[in-house]
Amino acid sequence: MKQLIATTVFIIISQFVFAQNFTGSFDLVIGPENPDVNSRSDTLSFFFGENKKALIIHARGNQPDLRLVFSPKDSTITGLFIVNEKKGGYILPMNKKYWPSMDYALRDYGTGPRKQLNTANEQKEINGYLCNKMVCSFDKLEATFWIANEIELSLVQVLAYQTVGAGKDDSAVEMLANCGIQGFSMLAKIHVRERKDPVLLSILNLNDTFDDAIFSTEGHTLADMTEQ
Repeated sequence: MKQLIATTVFIIISQFVFAQNFTGSFDLVIGPENPDVNSRSDTLSFFFGENKKALIIHARGNQPDLRLVFSPKDSTITGLFIVNEKKGGYILPMNKKYWPSMDYALRDYGTGPRKQLNTANEQKEINGYLCNKMVCSFDKLEATFWIANEIELSLVQVLAYQTVGAGKDDSAVEMLANCGIQGFSMLAKIHVRERKDPVLLSILNLNDTFDDAIFSTEGHTLADMTEQ
């Protein structure tokens, strides 16, 4: 029975993995709209290959960066870090317990909920792409997106990759999914109404190639948690 369930999950994930046509890398910088000396921003580096994906969560201060490697073929998520020059890490099973937003990340591009969006009839070039301005507004959220429709990857899919960990909060991903934005957001201004200030999400260093070494686990001692 266990083998049957595992096989079924693998087939489902395998169907998802080839649905995402974008391959390349970029940085996503998340920070306040009006930064000051006390404000901070976060940088996430994404790498989308044909068969694997990777995310580097850049830490602040003396904390180590965390590199996550997503391998649908093996149904695993591998976390990699270096502490005191020692390479460590862990292997998690790829399921909703350890990756609450998995369905958002792996679903076919363009198959999420669609809504009647407010198009502002404004365009501007960002990172070499002509982007269209779109606005989403409902009771919990007000947001502006600059969308590059040529890139088949949505902001919801991108943000879903950072929700790895048992009990991880995925409410922000779900909230954005309710906007129904399907295209790639080069720049977004998002204001959650219960919070005081809006945040900016900016795409930087967009490239169509990268070194596959980003997926390597060589030299890391890994704790296997796939049976837990």
